[in-house]
Amino acid sequence: MEISAFPFPYLQDDECSHFLGLFQDMDSSPSGFGLEGFGNNDNNTNPKKRPRKDDEGGGGGGTELGAPVNGGSKAAFGDILATLLLLDEEAKQQQEQWDFESNKEKSLLEANHKKKVKTMDGYYNQMQDHYSAAGETDGARPKRARKTAVAAVVSAVASGVDTTGSAAPVPAADIASGSGSGPSHRRLWVKERTTDWWDRVSRPDFPEDEFRREFRMSKSTFNLICEELDTTVTKKNTMLRDAIPAPKRVGVCVWRLATGAPLRHVSERFGLGISTCHKLVIEVCRAIYDVLMPKYLLWPSDSEINSTKAKFESVHKIPNVVGSIYTTHIPIIAPKVHVAAYFNKRHTERNQKTSYSITVQGVVNADGIFTDVCIGNPGSLTDDQILEKSSLSRQRAARGMLRDSWIVGNSGFPLTDWLLVPYARQNLTWTQHAFNESIGEIQGIATAAFERLKGRWACLQKRTEVKLQDLPYVLGACCVLHNICEMRKEEMSPDLKFEVFDDVTVPENNIRSATAVNTRDHISHNLLHRGLAGTRTL
Repeated sequence: MEISAFPFPYLQDDECSHFLGLFQDMDSSPSGFGLEGFGNNDNNTNPKKRPRKDDEGGGGGGTELGAPVNGGSKAAFGDILATLLLLDEEAKQQQEQWDFESNKEKSLLEANHKKKVKTMDGYYNQMQDHYSAAGETDGARPKRARKTAVAAVVSAVASGVDTTGSAAPVPAADIASGSGSGPSHRRLWVKERTTDWWDRVSRPDFPEDEFRREFRMSKSTFNLICEELDTTVTKKNTMLRDAIPAPKRVGVCVWRLATGAPLRHVSERFGLGISTCHKLVIEVCRAIYDVLMPKYLLWPSDSEINSTKAKFESVHKIPNVVGSIYTTHIPIIAPKVHVAAYFNKRHTERNQKTSYSITVQGVVNADGIFTDVCIGNPGSLTDDQILEKSSLSRQRAARGMLRDSWIVGNSGFPLTDWLLVPYARQNLTWTQHAFNESIGEIQGIATAAFERLKGRWACLQKRTEVKLQDLPYVLGACCVLHNICEMRKEEMSPDLKFEVFDDVTVPENNIRSATAVNTRDHISHNLLHRGLAGTRTL
């Protein structure tokens, strides 16, 4: 019960005493104050007072009964005031007791805090002295011992201080091992994994053939890629652990792309965590996409275009060809959104199994090197629909960069002013049949390039678990690595040969330029006059 809720909360001790004295002096108050009847039972002192009438006929009885009643009132007021004073006194004493206990606890907490701060300052000074001594004797003490000492200091500060502020020293071996009973020095935050395989592969005396079988490239090409990506993928060492070296980061990514092995096997080979391996693959693929793609996968210059035209014409007798285009599908797990867009009806019918895919459409030169790629369109689109969405059609062709040039495609593409495709009708003439054979040979260069792409990087042969938003970076990295290997003439083992099989759907409107129709007929006629049409159809 709150004392302030009583009707007289504002009265102090001296005021209550005066209030009590006022009631005690009522009987002796002068007659002029009008208090004569309050507490005074003498009827003769007030001649104006009318006597009380009683129903039974006695007036003196009322006067006699009035005296004890007035006396009882004064006693009741006195008891009330006494109770008020006692309650107020008890509340003051209780409040003083609470204040005393609160101040005591506050003082104790402040003292403990000061002791803890003093103890932590001492540990901090010890750590600073330790690093100063380690700097003076650089190399004298192993890095791992210094890390153990730091771990001991940090763990002691975190858990070695009790409520009174005193700290008990914790053995470094116990801190490092995570228990107080074993002599092991295994760090608590790192799981010990073997790195014997990577240590053996990264040695200079490792056989070249085995290295090429594991990474699909020679040591010199691998070292070139590491040098190109060194500044991008290298991380700084921390106080808790050393960063993974750049060659090992690149090795994790390249080996994963080359073998298509599960992340569990990658973890076992390189001695890293599964999540760490997945993170490294995505990081290195992004670095290849951002750093190496502008350097190794780009549209050729004018001099390179002229050289490519000469190579195609010297072999296939069709002039002004700058590249061959092809589209392949990469199987994926059913996405969570827009599932119908990635559904591949043709692969589902052929495999008798529901299939989802993402597309890679690329243009290659006479050497099978990619000069343009369009990655990431859903697998439900046809070749001509993907072409309409690509930068090749929207930017290069629209800006006139493909004027007086041909890109050769299969019958799944439409005939345009810059895209040359074979005759799709039946009952072809000898000239048209010879033209289709020449177009088929040029188209075979693109098909062979995609076969080497998928054969060299086995991760493209099966359904990938990479997220849809990260998959374009992985596919782009594979195309860039393919170009690097082709430019450096990296040989590919016959065992890695992979046959691509993508159904071709003839577009509804496969002729979109009357000028291109006349030009194609003119090229076919020239093939006949050069004596190639008759010999090809025999």
